[in-house]
Amino acid sequence: MIRTSFFLSTTLVLILPMVVSAAPLLHYNFDEASGDALDTGDAPQTPGQLMGGATRSSDTPSGSGSSLDLRNDSPSFAHVLEGDAADLDGLGALTLTTWLKVANYTSGNNRLIAKQASGNFGGFSWNMNATPNSGTVGADNFRLAIFLGNNISSGAADFGAGFSDADVDADNKWVFLALTYDGTQAANNTKFYIGDASSAVSQLGSDQTLPQLTLDGGTSLFGVGYTDAAPTADTSVNGWQDDVRVYGSALSLAELERVRIAGSVPEPGSVVLLLSAALALGLRSRR
Repeated sequence: MIRTSFFLSTTLVLILPMVVSAAPLLHYNFDEASGDALDTGDAPQTPGQLMGGATRSSDTPSGSGSSLDLRNDSPSFAHVLEGDAADLDGLGALTLTTWLKVANYTSGNNRLIAKQASGNFGGFSWNMNATPNSGTVGADNFRLAIFLGNNISSGAADFGAGFSDADVDADNKWVFLALTYDGTQAANNTKFYIGDASSAVSQLGSDQTLPQLTLDGGTSLFGVGYTDAAPTADTSVNGWQDDVRVYGSALSLAELERVRIAGSVPEPGSVVLLLSAALALGLRSRR
């Protein structure tokens, strides 16, 4: 009985961190059978339309549910497009997270997550960048970029850009990526992170310093693989994304680890089955 209780307690300890975390402002898990990607973040919730050649795929970090497949650009470039997510404006801090798997990458600033206005480039745009810190660009070698603005001007006081000084390898494998920005801090306020299904989250490169801003994308649309700063351009990854989240605060490393775990384990139904099996095993051991 003691052995059974310990096993069940340990299982619950491992599962609880997956469900106890700061609430995202926006969250797409792409697990719907069809139709729009539902926003399960805080209200107001706005669904995202799968546009162009975007489809769902059974290829996921956890091995269950669905991901967003952006490899097909017919009849137009694949992306997900939401309306003006007004709750993503007026932010003094920000966290962006996604799982990413890249099939091919040779050039371009692919937009992972963006709500960025044209003109003054207000809001945010989190990109893959085709100028790695060393070596030749590819799915196995690229850096990350973040562009932030307050929609007042594109001058140095109102707009900033940061680049990871370490590179990413997502060549046909799932990696967890995150970006945090804390506008309450004057220095070292921007960080990139990386992990995968079997490796905990760690910082990718060193701290970056961007201007202290209140982020505002105006009436620009939120998108995955899309930006209102170049609405007709193909800016989506040739690959897959999953579990896209936006938070209105700079999450800690421990909080990011909970997000990673939540995206790399089986769906809740599978977890229930595991618990049921554990309970059955425990009851059998008592006989």
